[in-house]
Amino acid sequence: MNKWILLLSLTVITHSTFAHNVQLEGIVNLQASASIEVETDTMQATIAVEAENYDPAVLAEQINKKMSWALKTAAPFKTVKVKGGQYTSHQLYSKRIFKAWRGTQTITLESKDSKQLGKLIGLLQKKLLIKSLRYQVSKEKLAVTKQLLTKQAIAQFKAQAKIITKEFDKNKYVIHQININSNNQYRPVHYAKSRMLSSAMSDEAAPANLQQNSSIVQVNINGSIRIIN
Repeated sequence: MNKWILLLSLTVITHSTFAHNVQLEGIVNLQASASIEVETDTMQATIAVEAENYDPAVLAEQINKKMSWALKTAAPFKTVKVKGGQYTSHQLYSKRIFKAWRGTQTITLESKDSKQLGKLIGLLQKKLLIKSLRYQVSKEKLAVTKQLLTKQAIAQFKAQAKIITKEFDKNKYVIHQININSNNQYRPVHYAKSRMLSSAMSDEAAPANLQQNSSIVQVNINGSIRIIN
């Protein structure tokens, strides 16, 4: 009885392996894509507090004081989202001799209101460093755009599949494999005045000049069809 069970098991395994190795005929690989250039509607700024001190406790206190001032300054700007960043510190050496601790903490400002964000950046420049600015498409706008592009890419994929099926004198096709992915490319803009302004300057700092940019959103489809009679 055991011999029959073993023989049956070997037969099933052999048949399964053979079926797995058989390559289907009529498989055609296809690619389709759709893209559009959209105006960015969200501005994002990275601002940092940096300081140096021999005593790490004093250093942390200095940075916390400036960061508290920055958050208090940003509070009235209701259209600007403020996200806190991590605090990092490292030791500075001069000719292998310990010099001081250097600490950095960043915050991120994000808004669709470029005027309000520009005004806030102008105020924060008095004590903080403007590290970078970038323009991006909001999640809401990006989702709607990708839905539209996905429909266009699928229509293009189907059109190619129909043409290929007809040219090979076949009656129809079936989807063998399909992959859909999307991406968006935007150009980061680094702020030219990435430095602390002199304390002797006016209390009313000039607002940063923020202008909208554009972003290319693209949806790609890679897949294969099997053309059949």
